[in-house]
Amino acid sequence: MFLLLIIPILISGFYVCNHNLYYFYRLHRYEGQYLYLKSALLGFTCLVTASFTALFLNSILPDKIWVIPLDVIAYIDSLITAAIKDPKISTIQLSWIILLSILTQLTGWLWVQVSHIHIKLREKDVEKSKIMLMSSILRDSPLDNILLESYIDETPLMLTLNDRKVYVGIVSSLGEPNESEGMDQEIAIIPIMSGYRNKENFSVTFNTDYQIIDKDLNIVLRQEIINSATEFDFDTYNKFLQSRKNKLADRSISIPPDSKYFFWKS
Repeated sequence: MFLLLIIPILISGFYVCNHNLYYFYRLHRYEGQYLYLKSALLGFTCLVTASFTALFLNSILPDKIWVIPLDVIAYIDSLITAAIKDPKISTIQLSWIILLSILTQLTGWLWVQVSHIHIKLREKDVEKSKIMLMSSILRDSPLDNILLESYIDETPLMLTLNDRKVYVGIVSSLGEPNESEGMDQEIAIIPIMSGYRNKENFSVTFNTDYQIIDKDLNIVLRQEIINSATEFDFDTYNKFLQSRKNKLADRSISIPPDSKYFFWKS
């Protein structure tokens, strides 16, 4: 009969997975049987906590206070006995199953509430709390980590896409996770300039300057099309351009008219 507890175990575990942000932000990494086992593990933790709580309260609480009955098992047993006349059914066992099922769900709900309170105590700002959780999840991937640092510190990155398109910009959003994809499946950047890589030598030519636009512009990119990402330092880039211009001048070679160079001014 106690096998009936499998249902509340899975329900409470899945509830924790979906509403506890510590687990929800990782939910896209759990697939197939691993997701079932993860839900079962969290649900079993709720069941064990609920069982010890029920046994402890059952041992210390009196049968009643004044006229208020506190013996929950006896009360549930009386209701089941009145409803079911079959002597083959153990009403005491069924009463414990019902009580543990309710307490298991309640434990899962309390677990979620405590996690939310913990997040709010650490970071009162909602966005900062998301960043805190994201940092603990995304640091295991070099690409995720560099995108996260650009989002937090507002440092410019140079992103090269699969079609050789190049963007220099600051990550403004890492998106929201869902059940099947992480928070970094799509990113939004505030572009500073863009260009392309030469097909033969892969050198970068920038031909669009977004700084001339008065309003903020966001470009959404899927992470799967990003071929490479690196931090972009404008001082180093300007020195490189100046050095290249000097070499071209020494060799009396003119710069192609379709190439445009932009110098960052802080």
